[in-house]
Amino acid sequence: MLELQYHNEDLEKDKTSQNCLGRGMEQVAKKLGVAHEEIQRLTDELQVKEKEQCKLDSALKKAQLEIDKLKENLVKLKENDAADLQKAKEQNQRLDEEILALRNRVRSLDSEKKVLGEMVERLKGEVCESQENKQLGNHSPGKTVGGEQREQIEASMLEPELSVT
Repeated sequence: MLELQYHNEDLEKDKTSQNCLGRGMEQVAKKLGVAHEEIQRLTDELQVKEKEQCKLDSALKKAQLEIDKLKENLVKLKENDAADLQKAKEQNQRLDEEILALRNRVRSLDSEKKVLGEMVERLKGEVCESQENKQLGNHSPGKTVGGEQREQIEASMLEPELSVT
């Protein structure tokens, strides 16, 4: 009987051990389930973060391409502006030269006008003298007006009517 008692005790110890092992296994299984759920949650979070990072990387790449395009356009604009500025400078230089030439032409014409005006005044004086001499009957050879001088006098008399200053 003693053996039976030892056997029963061994069986009880085995059952107790099995119960402990069973409870331990259940706890380990629960912990393993919780750990698995935590791993799944972290994996899902990581995937979400990776998707966000992918979107941010794509947006960054697009922004960088836009920046590169803007830089290229800026360089082209600067080159065009420099070319336009050079053209404008050349045009201004040509215009300055034309203005200078026109000013010189105006001075020349003013000078010519002055000379012709003086000539007209002198010829008018001679014509008046000649007419006075004719009226007085004094026809001196040095005071007569020839055909060529008459044309100059007539042209000079018309000049003040034609010129607008």
